[in-house]
Amino acid sequence: MNRKFNKGSVKRLKNKLLEAGQKKPMDRKKRAMSSLEEIVFDALTNLGIVFEREKALKYKLGYRYFDFFLPQHKILIEVDSDYYHGNKAKPDYAAVMAKKNDMAKNWVAKKEGYELIRLKEEVLKGQLKEIQEKINLLIEEKSS
Repeated sequence: MNRKFNKGSVKRLKNKLLEAGQKKPMDRKKRAMSSLEEIVFDALTNLGIVFEREKALKYKLGYRYFDFFLPQHKILIEVDSDYYHGNKAKPDYAAVMAKKNDMAKNWVAKKEGYELIRLKEEVLKGQLKEIQEKINLLIEEKSS
């Protein structure tokens, strides 16, 4: 089968892909935090750690956004809720896509030289001290 391609549409597609690769990341720092993100926010604030919300790292033609970034220590923190990250017996489409996104984030963080901490919902609920200790321990390890 011999297919012919419209040169104009191919050129428009190439330009669209080129423009997508040059876009700046969205400013997501002002978006509302989830209740789980607020727990981590409070923990980091109580520890007196300098941090940023919503760190963007380049991935293919777009960006992957991480919940928190500790710039002095090159540490990224991701909050994984049960709702999106699936603690269900039977995975659904959203859980599979969240897993795929998590794998991409893991890869990007490692490739760029960042340490990535994933905090699951069951750990976050009612265990603020343990989270603070875990973050402090990782910071001490990176500093030594």
